Amino acid sequence: MKEVSKGSIRSESRFIWRFILDFLLTPIVLFQVLIGKKRFSELFSPFTNLFKFIFEAKFTISIILINIAVFIMSIFFFSEQLFSSLANTPSDILSFKVYTLLTSGFLHASISHLLFNCLALFIFGRVVERKVGFSKTALVYFGALIISNLFSSLINLFVVGENTPGIGASGAIMGLVAAAMLLNPFYLTYEFIIPLPIMLVGWITLLADIAGILRPANDNIGHLAHIGGFISITLLAFLLNIDDRKSLRTGLFVNIASFLAFLIISFVFGVDILSLFL
Repeated sequence: MKEVSKGSIRSESRFIWRFILDFLLTPIVLFQVLIGKKRFSELFSPFTNLFKFIFEAKFTISIILINIAVFIMSIFFFSEQLFSSLANTPSDILSFKVYTLLTSGFLHASISHLLFNCLALFIFGRVVERKVGFSKTALVYFGALIISNLFSSLINLFVVGENTPGIGASGAIMGLVAAAMLLNPFYLTYEFIIPLPIMLVGWITLLADIAGILRPANDNIGHLAHIGGFISITLLAFLLNIDDRKSLRTGLFVNIASFLAFLIISFVFGVDILSLFL
């Protein structure tokens, strides 16, 4: 498949401001349509712009649509036995059922589970894909999916002593989170309505998972798989080219410096932010 050219996948900020401008200009466009200066179809510019924005990142939207399709199929066509056989159970690695490291990433327990993962995938997948293109984003996604499930299985099996099946794309998405933080740390995302650097959102996500491991709760969240997906970028980076690895290293320094600066500022003002998580 042809790789996207740099800049062909717009940032959220660029899209939002363009959408607002198009919407505000609608009365003027309507007047121009009435006097024959513009075509009627141009009235729908905000919505055609939205459609293009959604489908710009080809890999990201493809995986989202596949996940939605599999979820619908699982409701109507999957037996409980089939669903269970595709989930990733830690002991699967002992019986060489390695395919579950991949298939489990397309299963979701509920509509809320699916929607949350699709939203996160849309946000972080776009950031990575606009920087490295279709094929490398696919490499990070599927690589993180396999590594995260393997990491979770090994820890649960030989350290925790649990054999609970796991499903969902969260481990793969955490690989994209790590890649996005490193490749474009100051990219602004509107996941929490207000614009925040993707680096900050990534750290919040990571700290929440660390807290979930240190203070276990019956939340049915695979925090170990999330951590495995996050650290998978340290291995997957070796499969990328020199320029991409250089960008990842630069992003790592930026993240470390920013995090240390944040801790120092918090200490100076007497605010223990980390206690909210750890």
